[in-house]
Amino acid sequence: MHAQATGFNFWEGSALNSALANANGAKARDASVQAMVPASITQLKMPIITASITHYQVDTDYKIFGNETEYSVANPIPSGFFSAPINDDWYFGLAIHSRAAADISVPSIILVHPDETRLKPITVSIAPTIAYKAENISIALTGEYLVSEHELHQTQCRFNRCETEIETGNASGVSGAVSATWQINNLASVALMHRFDAQLKNNEIDISLPAITSIYTTIELVKKLDLDLSYSLSRWKGKGIKFTNYSDVLGLLQGYQDSNRFAAGLEYKIEDWFLRAGFSSDEAIDPLGGYDKRYRIGAGYQATSNINLNLSAFKEIYAIKKFSTNDVDLVRVQNKGQGLSLGMSYQF
Repeated sequence: MHAQATGFNFWEGSALNSALANANGAKARDASVQAMVPASITQLKMPIITASITHYQVDTDYKIFGNETEYSVANPIPSGFFSAPINDDWYFGLAIHSRAAADISVPSIILVHPDETRLKPITVSIAPTIAYKAENISIALTGEYLVSEHELHQTQCRFNRCETEIETGNASGVSGAVSATWQINNLASVALMHRFDAQLKNNEIDISLPAITSIYTTIELVKKLDLDLSYSLSRWKGKGIKFTNYSDVLGLLQGYQDSNRFAAGLEYKIEDWFLRAGFSSDEAIDPLGGYDKRYRIGAGYQATSNINLNLSAFKEIYAIKKFSTNDVDLVRVQNKGQGLSLGMSYQF
């Protein structure tokens, strides 16, 4: 996972959500809809558990003053969700997933950034929800307990001898969200989610996460074919991550501007199969800007009346970052990512 682009938001909440570019918050297919719009759990009339794991890899190519350096990092990221009706009007949900994550490798740059460094903050959200439904409108309140584990690796090389110092630790904080869903009719629904900002801090790290506002809609274009659309604004300007023992001279961990995100997904049902595809475009938060593109594909299978299986894959192409003078690229950075997600839902 790389932070020098769209920020630290991790949108791949589950295998199903990932295939639809996380644009599907207005229509609940399983309990992982809580990663987008918790109010939509009122569409799930039976208790349901959803679990997923995503293998996420990012490759980074640095070209600095003519010298090339390549890095590749990969992480498994699990998630779990549960929802159940309390009665005809009230619903309960619980989500455990990664809200923000990064794994950044930075090469040694003479005078500017002398030590090779790896920075790895990963934040997990534990979020209970209470939702209420009145006719075709649902509202929900979500609490959020955030736990972050971080690593800082710094390698110093002097006179052909290298030493690596590793710092680890954790921090925690609280936040919350409000959401609403309106099922207009059998063919269309819209939803709104606002997640509040949060701060996690200790003596080693200060993590400042942005407020995020998102709007979603789902429309049945023709029978068995749904279109999901979403727009999100993440207020990253002035937010970011600060390590006490690391000077972020390159500005990789700070938000210089807010991030706009546009996403779309398609789902087509054929008997017990669900065919899915999605696309998302995320605005970079660094001074150079640009948009990062993600292409997705996936499938679901209704194995039994209680069990649904999901698989998805995605490919990321990040905006190229380069610093030039007199039409000569002094520094050029290209990130590319890919991921594979597996998921299962069990309805009681």
